[in-house]
Amino acid sequence: MPLKIFRSLPVLAKSIITPLNSDQGFGRIEGKTQKLGQNYSPVQVCIFRRDNRVLIWETTSKPDGSYLFRNVASGLECFVVAFDPKREYNAVIADGVKAK
Repeated sequence: MPLKIFRSLPVLAKSIITPLNSDQGFGRIEGKTQKLGQNYSPVQVCIFRRDNRVLIWETTSKPDGSYLFRNVASGLECFVVAFDPKREYNAVIADGVKAK
């Protein structure tokens, strides 16, 4: 049986990314969840627009406690809320966080 060789198609060097709404863009918000000074995970983390308090994204922190929100409009002012999954502590809020 002869060996078939397929020609590969060229790959686009750049993709076009279009934000779907004014909350989206090329900014990011990142941080770590900690409990009593130690990395703590998994923790549900949410970001909200500061001006209208609408939820933009939510995620769960990784095993090292880190979290990352991408695709956030650069300069958008938000507040971040992290919820203790064991409910031993109240939610923690970081206010006035801007996507960079």
